[in-house]
Amino acid sequence: MRWTRRDTLRAFAAATGFAVIGGIVNLLERTGLSKYPLARRPYEKLAGILRPPGALPERDFLAACIRCYRCQDACEPGAIRFYTESDGTLYHTPYVDPAKNGCTLCNKCGPACPTGALLPFDDKTEVDMGSVELIPDLCLSFKAKRIRHEQELLMQLGKEPTESEAQYERRGPCGECYMFCPLRNRAITLMPGSFLAPVIHTEHCVGCGMCEDICRTVVRGEPAIRVVRTRRRDGLEAAT
Repeated sequence: MRWTRRDTLRAFAAATGFAVIGGIVNLLERTGLSKYPLARRPYEKLAGILRPPGALPERDFLAACIRCYRCQDACEPGAIRFYTESDGTLYHTPYVDPAKNGCTLCNKCGPACPTGALLPFDDKTEVDMGSVELIPDLCLSFKAKRIRHEQELLMQLGKEPTESEAQYERRGPCGECYMFCPLRNRAITLMPGSFLAPVIHTEHCVGCGMCEDICRTVVRGEPAIRVVRTRRRDGLEAAT
């Protein structure tokens, strides 16, 4: 069989292609990224991220963050944590988990960031980490309000209240979310009356998670108020 110039070019192209593929596979093996599904789908888990305050938009943040951990070192309340190997391409990037520690908006992480992935803020109201939702059925203050109303109705009917005063006191009122909110009287206000029932103003909430943090401590279980992680994929669809 005669070996033509075209056959030579084809063989060279094939060899080059295999070399490139082999190099990529070798790189993935050396860096460990081949173990992670997110190495193939880098934006798959970005929905629901709660970054520290002052974070750039997610795509820019991932490009700018050098995984130096300086933000965590500077964090006064110990709210900043880092993703682990199981989180794929999010590995070594910072996040806040209100279930463990809320962010006090101390503004120490931004100045500590050497690349501008986290920026310092001049005003707490400028921060946009997320938002919160309230579940009244789990809220001690709303429970207390309902119990008192039920007791009053029973007494009006000449019946004995179903709950003792001690039980009532253990259930509320509370108002701790209001007391711990860095934007008290702006993001959280209280309903008129003595029950300390919170009113959430989502348009002013920055998603720091202090309310969820203290609510978990008070109720010792599922919190009545929790952070909604609004950070998404910046319009980028997950690869398929």
